[in-house]
Amino acid sequence: MLSRRALLTAAVATAAALPLASAGTASAAASLPLTLANNSGSSAQVYAYVTGADTSGWPGFVTGDGVFHRLADVSAVQTPTPDYSIALGGSGSSPVRLTLRDYIIGGRVWFSVGKKIQFFVNPASLNGGRPGLVQPGFTSNDPNWTTNWGFAEFTYNSANLYANISYVDMVALPISMSTTGASGNQSVPALPSTALASIASGLRTQHSADGAPWDRLVATDSSGAVLRVLAPSHAPADFGSYWRPYLDRVWDHFRSNTLTIDGQGSIGAYSGRVSGDVLTFSGLNTNGVPFTKPSAADIFGCASGPLYNSGSDARGAIAARLAAALNRSNLLVSGGANQPSGVRPDQYYTESITNHYARLVHRFSTVGYAFPYDDVGPTGSAPVDGHLQDVAPTSWTLTLGPGSGGSGGGGGGGGGGTSAYATVQAESYSSQSGTQTEACSDSGGGQDVGYIGAGDWLKYSGLDFGSSSPTQFVARVASGVGAGVSGAIRVRIDSATGPQIAEIDLGDTGGWQSWRTIPANVTRSVTGVHDVYLTFADSSTEFVNVNWFTFTK
Repeated sequence: MLSRRALLTAAVATAAALPLASAGTASAAASLPLTLANNSGSSAQVYAYVTGADTSGWPGFVTGDGVFHRLADVSAVQTPTPDYSIALGGSGSSPVRLTLRDYIIGGRVWFSVGKKIQFFVNPASLNGGRPGLVQPGFTSNDPNWTTNWGFAEFTYNSANLYANISYVDMVALPISMSTTGASGNQSVPALPSTALASIASGLRTQHSADGAPWDRLVATDSSGAVLRVLAPSHAPADFGSYWRPYLDRVWDHFRSNTLTIDGQGSIGAYSGRVSGDVLTFSGLNTNGVPFTKPSAADIFGCASGPLYNSGSDARGAIAARLAAALNRSNLLVSGGANQPSGVRPDQYYTESITNHYARLVHRFSTVGYAFPYDDVGPTGSAPVDGHLQDVAPTSWTLTLGPGSGGSGGGGGGGGGGTSAYATVQAESYSSQSGTQTEACSDSGGGQDVGYIGAGDWLKYSGLDFGSSSPTQFVARVASGVGAGVSGAIRVRIDSATGPQIAEIDLGDTGGWQSWRTIPANVTRSVTGVHDVYLTFADSSTEFVNVNWFTFTK
């Protein structure tokens, strides 16, 4: 597992400072054409920046001519860097094209809208003998706080190009990327245009529901427009004892039940129980740091207390998988005693106490880190970290601008449609018959599609199933139809009367806003790109509201 944390550590990149040695000649590299496109839809000026370090660890910027510029040492803290911005044309105009002439590690490609990003350098005397590049931070006193900015991460070296879209720090400007090369055509779509506002709304709703400071994660400009949503690891407020009730239940359960965590790869599996107040795994060397109950900061950050990052040893692997299970609150669900392969993605975030930031991010994107070990998954499962990797890339494109739906996975195979394995919001239909949208009180807020009866349908154009068929259709539904009344949701492809691939038979769930997540087996193999229709039948009255759906493998 190459987690985002491992990638950044290996690349010598941090959000606060990058080391800088004395000036020298950058290592030569095979040329990589880089395209920077503006499809933001904004009339404001858009700027791009490329930062990182060369193979000697010297940080700097790449300018529009593809030249890597090292930063010089300075005498004062927070000394502004020269202006290395790359101005992009208006939305929809021809992109900027340049060529990366050198290898870059721990890199980021930044975009900002309306204002330039302010970068600074700290002197070597305050940074272990080498200067440091100060990048935008996540606190309200940061000089870039009111600037609308975002980034993608990458490392380009002699082994490969490895780039990823990450939400582990925040959700902000939507960015997509694609590559060509030895691995074929690969792409990771951006979040849809409604995602940022919907995630912000969902966190505010969650605060109203449980009193935790989820609302404090939402950063706005002076007009109240949402600029970004911070991950809870950067929360300006303390989550305190938020996790305590869930942790108490987990620790009590595993006093008399065995928890097995597979470190995967060559690590092997370790089993343990709680003794006293310590979760103890037989045969595991904990390096003197036992698995006691972690704090909220430990869980969200996955890097401190009992969940500290000890690297690639067995303890580190077990801690990573325990951290993922805690963020997803899936230790007490069916199969939760066997991590991570005993649980399915539709069992993540089903507890009232969970990482609601990650839950809401993954409503709109099934790929991309929402916490540092979000790449943990069942053995053999497809990558979900939103990365592109190529040992011999021939082009790399980053585009600022929203996608048309939820995000699909990296690794090639996409046909250009919205991923069928994303969370598809019901109200994002391309056409419909007989239905209406309404305000939704489910977690995350937004809208659902309701007033649905027999003969109605919803169409979702161009869902991409990839090269292998899903095994399940999963929908978030509610019904207040009353006892003795039911109906069917029939999933068809290509037309409202096309081949049926799944069916959910549904009765009353307890109310029109009493939401349940219901799976159904996919009964017919489906691959490639298809229009998907939700058709409704077998009821004499309106019988269901739909919030979202997805397909799983």
